[in-house]
Amino acid sequence: MTQTDARTTRQAEAESSSEVLRESMIAELIESGFLTDPAIEAAFRAVPREVFAPAGTPAELPYAINDVVGTRFTDDGKTLSSLSAPVMHAGNLHQAQVQEGQRVLEIGSGGPNAAMLAHLVGPTGSVVSVDIDDGVIVRTRAGLERLDLAGRVEVVTADAFEPLGRGVFDRIMVTVSPWSLPQTWVEQLAPDGILVVPLSVAPGLQRVIGLRKRDGRLVSESTVPGGFVPLQGAGLFDPPSAQLTGPSGKPVTFRFADDVPARFGVSDEVLASDPVEAWSGVTYENGTIWLDLLTYLLVQPGACAMEAEDPADRGSDKSFYPALVEGASFAALHRRPATETTVEVGAIGKGPDAPRLTQRLADTIARYGAHHRGAEPLFRWWPAGTEPDEVPPSAAVLPRPHGTLTISWPVAGHS
Repeated sequence: MTQTDARTTRQAEAESSSEVLRESMIAELIESGFLTDPAIEAAFRAVPREVFAPAGTPAELPYAINDVVGTRFTDDGKTLSSLSAPVMHAGNLHQAQVQEGQRVLEIGSGGPNAAMLAHLVGPTGSVVSVDIDDGVIVRTRAGLERLDLAGRVEVVTADAFEPLGRGVFDRIMVTVSPWSLPQTWVEQLAPDGILVVPLSVAPGLQRVIGLRKRDGRLVSESTVPGGFVPLQGAGLFDPPSAQLTGPSGKPVTFRFADDVPARFGVSDEVLASDPVEAWSGVTYENGTIWLDLLTYLLVQPGACAMEAEDPADRGSDKSFYPALVEGASFAALHRRPATETTVEVGAIGKGPDAPRLTQRLADTIARYGAHHRGAEPLFRWWPAGTEPDEVPPSAAVLPRPHGTLTISWPVAGHS
């Protein structure tokens, strides 16, 4: 066998392996309910994901439906860029409702998503993929060239927070997580267009929101969980924080949407004190994602994300990161077994005012459970220069650098 024959054989084996892995991934996505659109299914089938993975990546990893493939890292190991998990690509493409012939802007390049968008818009559409990292752009461009898609996707190194000068787009898909939505994105989105963005609603919490443009404002049509790397460049947001040391000797960090409160007085000594508990009566099946509850809690007055390497530093190894802080006291989300298959959600806290604060958090959980559980929250973005209207008094109103985010929770069972 000649060297040419050997290369041809290896290439054929690799292509066959890729096709098997793709079909297995697609079957799993369909069975899990994440892939329901035939056009998106065809796009998944058309794109060999390994083309965009770093050299040496195990062949099966880009096709593991829940796994992210890191592609660029900081010196201390934090992920700067990645290939999103197939479940995220499937969900976000479904949110975007991309049609043949449309113009689509992708903010945060990686490769597979841009390639699938190219197949969805077809030969009469176009895609612009933007990333601030030239290394990411080089890899994405090379992969698209290998797939003969370079003519349909323009790949640009730029800070997408700044105007791109590429006109208006029917769809904008953001694959990095911003804290605010700049006016440039609103202006680049066509009337009735859709922006899909993994917005950082609160420190430690993302929601991938499908927002439809209505009269210059953005209104949510869909939401799914998110887990994307933070936006870099001009839109980078580093939540204000206070770091302490828990009884375990490991760090405990309180992260706030605004400045650290002037009266913040939680100390290492408070973290070492005895906890108190309060319970809400609200239960969930084991393994349930409490996404709407977490959102509801994290936008309450005094709320923050309390990150602890050892959860027991909050008071229990079953504690969770949403917390309320007042002065030298805090209350964090807590859970305990209710039955063999369910857990009850409550609060655990420490500090001189912990009994009142834990009860307040438990009452907030109970209020959510009684009135809003199961009702889809409505997210609206009001660009700078517009005033939020038609917002119920109970809505969360969250000022951001480029506008205002409002979140309304309808009463469950009511339209």
